[in-house]
Amino acid sequence: MKNLYFATILVCLSYASFGQITITKNDMPTALDTARYSTSNTRLNFDTTGAGITWDYSALVANGQGVDSFESPLLINLAYGLYFGLTTNYGVSAPNINYLLGSLTNVYNFYKTSTADLQINGIGAELSGIPLPFNYTIPDKVYQFPLTYGRIDTSAYDVTISVPATITIHEVGTRINTVDGWGTLITPYDTFQCIRLKSVTNEVDSVTISLLGFTIGIPRTTTTYKWLANGVIIPALEVTGNSIFGTFVPTSEKFRDGVRFIPPQFNLRINFTASLTTCTTADTVTITPRVRPGNITGTTYLYTISPSTFNFVSGTDSTTASPKVNFTAPGLYTVSMYVTAPAGGSVPATADTTKVNYILVGLPNGIRQISAANIIQVYPNPACDHIACLLDGDENMQATIELLDMTGRVLYTMTTRQKGTVNIPTANIPTGEYLVRATPSGDSSYGQKVSIVH
Repeated sequence: MKNLYFATILVCLSYASFGQITITKNDMPTALDTARYSTSNTRLNFDTTGAGITWDYSALVANGQGVDSFESPLLINLAYGLYFGLTTNYGVSAPNINYLLGSLTNVYNFYKTSTADLQINGIGAELSGIPLPFNYTIPDKVYQFPLTYGRIDTSAYDVTISVPATITIHEVGTRINTVDGWGTLITPYDTFQCIRLKSVTNEVDSVTISLLGFTIGIPRTTTTYKWLANGVIIPALEVTGNSIFGTFVPTSEKFRDGVRFIPPQFNLRINFTASLTTCTTADTVTITPRVRPGNITGTTYLYTISPSTFNFVSGTDSTTASPKVNFTAPGLYTVSMYVTAPAGGSVPATADTTKVNYILVGLPNGIRQISAANIIQVYPNPACDHIACLLDGDENMQATIELLDMTGRVLYTMTTRQKGTVNIPTANIPTGEYLVRATPSGDSSYGQKVSIVH
């Protein structure tokens, strides 16, 4: 009986040693830390989760390496150190912010760590070598501590990035974090005791182009799975993707790693161009790839475009090397290309590239942009329970105001004077992209895209 008692204790201790873990501030990086990682495009099934799971992803194939550096704001740029002061702990390099007339380079997200959370509360970027710092009005809480199995957190964030006299990007979003699993993770680098965090961000970017005089709301939803382990400082595995008809489709994979030789056959260099980057819904746009090395038999292509208000035409589709596209709604469109090519053996070479807000689509001549004609102003954008329409015209004349969905279906209509403010109720309108159309008496229609979020 005594032996059975001690055996039971031993089993319990063993289970505790390899059971659920808790992630706290102590598992996060600090300034001057570095962590090496490998990237992969193996595209395994990452959906399985729960309690006591063994995630065996030892089949991940590295196709590139990098190092995450957690840099002091003062060492990145003295201006950032002075601007952010003690409000941030470190900065991490982020992708460039590209727009129609140029780009912001040397972009950094700035983080602050506390016992309560890890948050992004600042962005730094350079315009022609001049540093531009931006504070979040509502910080993005990446993690809320302690992270334990079953915890669910929802938080909002808000930041505005402004390039003087050029473009303003207002990002408003929510982050929903769910710790939906715990267990053992196996990667090509090591075996970890982990929790799995599912992070879903729902964001609307309101982009105002100063020279064109209008604002476009661009919604985007991203799902990221992160396997977190004690003392590892970055996720042991991080997979980002999109949920398509309830199925998670990965777009990038990154795992904690050591120095690893990457065979040269994986060094695909890819790019693409569009025949038109500024067009209307009446135009056809051809996307042309450039792949080096080229002319490899068996090379495949996969294009994704966001938002989804477009059609592939002329017999092409998302897997055509040079697809042709018609856009069905105005807005800014992000285009991604994913390429695979035989690389010897059973493992293909892969590469992907994304151009954010790459194609600007306007309305054809039959409907002019509202703000360009200075006939009507629409706000707020994005809207929630109403859209306010400020008309600036002849108060003795009338105009018809309509709200249309992106298929052209009229959801709301009213007739009013051409001067003054009227409200369109939107509390019962689903979240999405819409068009406000104003038709003054005896004149052409004027239209502006607006986002509705709830």
